[in-house]
Amino acid sequence: MSNLERNANFRTLFGIVVISIAIMLVIGSSSFPNMALSKSSSHVPLLSNGGIIGNSGIGASNLNGFHNQSSSTSLYSAPPPSASTLGGNISKGVSSSNKVVMIGFDDGWKSQITYAKPILDKYGLKASFFVVCNYVNSGDIRRMNWQDIATLQQDRMDVQSHTMDHKPLDKMSTNALIYEIAGSKQCLASHGIDSTIFGYPFNLGSNKPSVVDIVSKYYNFARTGTYPLMSLNCNGFANKKPQQTDCRTYLPDGKLTFANRYDIRSDSFFHISSGHNYGPSEMFQQFIQQVNSQVPYNNNGKINAIPIITYHDLTYNIQDYNKAGTTITVPLFDQEMQYLHDNGFKVLLLNQFGFDPTNNVFYLKKIPSSTSGTATNAAILLSGAPSYSTSKTK
Repeated sequence: MSNLERNANFRTLFGIVVISIAIMLVIGSSSFPNMALSKSSSHVPLLSNGGIIGNSGIGASNLNGFHNQSSSTSLYSAPPPSASTLGGNISKGVSSSNKVVMIGFDDGWKSQITYAKPILDKYGLKASFFVVCNYVNSGDIRRMNWQDIATLQQDRMDVQSHTMDHKPLDKMSTNALIYEIAGSKQCLASHGIDSTIFGYPFNLGSNKPSVVDIVSKYYNFARTGTYPLMSLNCNGFANKKPQQTDCRTYLPDGKLTFANRYDIRSDSFFHISSGHNYGPSEMFQQFIQQVNSQVPYNNNGKINAIPIITYHDLTYNIQDYNKAGTTITVPLFDQEMQYLHDNGFKVLLLNQFGFDPTNNVFYLKKIPSSTSGTATNAAILLSGAPSYSTSKTK
């Protein structure tokens, strides 16, 4: 081979190498910005067969040392635990017609419409949003505005009352209670929202007759917290004294009951407990246990118990997650909603509760035939629910 031919071949090979390096640099530069997910990111994480992965494409193998990650590092949720971890896949052991859950959001955080709603939309799910009127009125960019609230309502989300100022109700005067409770209903009505359900701030006040009596004048139902599974006959709280046989508001001796139409029990997402910060992978396993805790009590299409879960703020920022116990990471929320969708849970709105005053039991209106929200016309009356007890595992 002549020197001329050698030089020509060398130039060709050199050109191929240069082009290849250029292509690699272009690809690398386009993916590099996605390696750090900030709170302001509007991207919903990608899904893989193993669970959630970040936009940078790094898989669950990078979960080690999660609590030591900085705020500029991507957040990743672990893939769903195996059947051996759960003691068997109990969600497959029951008909999908027996599995329901209610999802709620409190306090009107902007992240609920920025991050949560696109995820709900992706899986065809709906949720109930409890709004604090003066948070919406404040102009705080961290909170939803009235246009955001209108968007939720137009998309058939459930919008309900969470007081005027989000203050604890258990030590207020009568006039202050009327302002917070009745004023909130009127505030929402002035924006075209007929609120029929009230949410107690800080889960305080539902055990005080002076508060409950005012709530009952303006709302059909009220929701509080501290219990992960709601018995629709209210006879499922076996560890509470006195034990209930139905959902009447007052016992014959005049005492308030533990659970009733103005004290619907739910559980808030809360990952900081007893000095321990539970990571997203730990919280995901608790979520699976909680939503499946209904399995022993629902059968043959008859619903006797419903997990009701309340969320607050959502973030991509690990520092935000660590400092606020009710803040959930966006990837974890996506993972939880995907779990409900993929495992046949019917996600209901709190406004689907009805109440039978003759028998003092709850029933569910318009049970959807699929997680996408298609509803039947039949209302299912719930009676004869078996007794059970639950405990909070956080």
